[in-house]
Amino acid sequence: MDWRGAVLRRLARRFRIGDDILRHLSTFQRLGERLEMHPPAEMLPVGARTLVRALRTRSAAQIRPDWLWPYWLERQLDPESPSFVPRGHLPFAANVTHRNWTAIGNPNSPWEAVVDPAGLVTPRHDSWSVDWWVRSSAGWHLPSRETDVTQRLVDDLPVVETSIAVAGGQARQRAWATRVEGEEFAVVEVTNRSDAALEVAFAVRPYNPEGLAVVQSIEVEARQLRADAEVALLLPWRPVANVASGYHLGDSLHTLVRGRATSTVPQRVDDPAGLAQAAVVYDVPAGERIHVLVPLPPRRTVRVPDNRLHRAARVDVVRSRWAGTLDRGLRVRLPDPELQSAVDANRAYQLILHDPGDITAGPSTYHRFWFRDAAYQLGALDRWGFHEEVEDVLHTYPQRQRSDGFFYSQWREWDANGAAIHAIAEHHRLTGNDDLLRELEPAVRAGVNWIERTRQGVRSRTRRGMTRAPAPRGVQGLLPAGVSAEHLGPFDYYYWDDFWGLRGLIDGAEIARVLGQPDAATRIEAAAHRYRRDILASITWASRHADREHPFIPAGPYRGIDAGMVGSLAASVPLGLIAADDPLIEGTLRIVRENFCIGDAFYQQISHTGLGTYLTLQLAFVELERGDIRGWRRLQWLMDAATPTFTWPEAIHPQLAGGCIGDGHHGWAAADFLTFVRAMLLREQPDGSVALLGVLPPEWRGEEVEVSNAPTYAGRLSYRLTWDGDQPVLGWRWDGRGAMLRAPALDPDWASDESAGEMALAPVR
Repeated sequence: MDWRGAVLRRLARRFRIGDDILRHLSTFQRLGERLEMHPPAEMLPVGARTLVRALRTRSAAQIRPDWLWPYWLERQLDPESPSFVPRGHLPFAANVTHRNWTAIGNPNSPWEAVVDPAGLVTPRHDSWSVDWWVRSSAGWHLPSRETDVTQRLVDDLPVVETSIAVAGGQARQRAWATRVEGEEFAVVEVTNRSDAALEVAFAVRPYNPEGLAVVQSIEVEARQLRADAEVALLLPWRPVANVASGYHLGDSLHTLVRGRATSTVPQRVDDPAGLAQAAVVYDVPAGERIHVLVPLPPRRTVRVPDNRLHRAARVDVVRSRWAGTLDRGLRVRLPDPELQSAVDANRAYQLILHDPGDITAGPSTYHRFWFRDAAYQLGALDRWGFHEEVEDVLHTYPQRQRSDGFFYSQWREWDANGAAIHAIAEHHRLTGNDDLLRELEPAVRAGVNWIERTRQGVRSRTRRGMTRAPAPRGVQGLLPAGVSAEHLGPFDYYYWDDFWGLRGLIDGAEIARVLGQPDAATRIEAAAHRYRRDILASITWASRHADREHPFIPAGPYRGIDAGMVGSLAASVPLGLIAADDPLIEGTLRIVRENFCIGDAFYQQISHTGLGTYLTLQLAFVELERGDIRGWRRLQWLMDAATPTFTWPEAIHPQLAGGCIGDGHHGWAAADFLTFVRAMLLREQPDGSVALLGVLPPEWRGEEVEVSNAPTYAGRLSYRLTWDGDQPVLGWRWDGRGAMLRAPALDPDWASDESAGEMALAPVR
């Protein structure tokens, strides 16, 4: 027995934990690659926060069931709601039914707030939130409990509009981010669109879309409200009424509803239970509006004078700023207005998730950097022409690399090196920026060496600690077991890591050749050839008992047929290692369709236990490459699954259609959406040609499509599709060297290498 087992048994005896419980623990670790079962150290604080928050949320909601809770918790506590979650045997309460929110933020800023489906605004992850309540002649309206809340974006920009019905009309809330004299704020504005005066309350609440927050003090002053000594709200003028409360004093809403609010300021409440809260009330005549500002992030002081601050809090200012930011790169005009709006919105969202020198996988739960997610997000930004933001992040890659060559964002994420090198190479293919490539070449070289060195053996535990030893059968020449593919299952060996590693070697060789290093390129190409051989040998070994007429790629060498094998399709798209019509890809695609799809959506039964957003698109990408119309249908499913603000969570509850895991505004899903739409409109082919409209949706026949200023490997391309009856007419123009153009779904026999032209193609039947 090793020392850890001895310590565990000693502790177990101390706390009277029996051998039966220890058997559960000891066998649990053997469900994965047991030698490395412990999670990455940097994720322990995340897991601890999640568990403790969920434990506290359950306790508070159980003790104070009459309080007003956020949208998701109101429904999970309501026995008449389809979202009800019984809690008898569960020690935790977490949002597993409505993980949906929308990021608001400024371009080139590290700060984002999120807005939930009822307009609750949370200025930073795990913090308190700003709610809004409205009193009409019919009483108080509470958006978190309303059933007729509607939400949309204003002009497809990150301005979230939430509306509720009130007597005589509507109350409309808008939330957006702005920047005033170098300081950033979220603006929360409520407009009275009814025919009578309303009372509007802005409330600081000790919770957010994931659970309870900790607020131990609250202070209401004439022109601001503070939470834990930080400025939470900047008020336009002194409120007509206010209330502050805490755990033992009861919900501040109850005080307000009973007419016991006060006009006295200042007020302060200290609450050791961490449930301090407050609300301020304003009279708003018919047709008028009122707003408050929330510092991003909350901070102790605000330098901008009140008069200049509130004058700048106008939505037209934000419209103008975003118009200037988005007026570059690839622009499209699509026949489907809803799809057009989703594209426009997600271009802005990706820019919000780009922080200075960074790009994050979400605005809240996943507001941190991973090389894997970054490869997808930077790829989307590059394909849509936002090269400056991509270069801003790529400049930081050498600083993110360890001395041994490992691109480090999380330990045991073995796909990181391949993902990092691929992002660098893809940027060069789309921009031709040799200067940046030369700057990053030493990091690429070290990253290539790390891949080749690391895959040669695995870590094996001995009495003297960890040592390198020959790999077990089936994993010779592969990267070690790891956690990079957590979206595919628990800690294990995954071909996902190796496909990314192989892509990294191939791209590393291309980079060396571009920079005039033919000997290095030849050496890396030979290493890539050996790596490919080892991967294919492992796949053959792993599927040795399978039907030889229908080969497939499991998720890893020790896995059979399970939902995790969807990740193996990445070998085809986006990595281009195995052709989409190769029997291995065909077999994998067939098995996934037959066993792990619900309708047009992929169901990830292993880890997410939900309908995958970007994982459904993983299927769609391969189908698009094969010219299969099912890829378009999966995009339609994704559009139907989008929130009214065109966001997606990581996975979707199969029955409730709300988010069930991960960030409720998922950056990878948004990036894949943009990349898929671009791939439908144009995509580079292995032979160097560019395919336009590889799949033509039936709904687009006879409709105009226009693409302007699209970056490609061969320069920038613009084209326009019009129709003369059933005959498509294609006009195009290259800005750059150009490439052979094809339009397989319009006219499979047509091709042109001219730099510009207009051509009537064969009629589409």
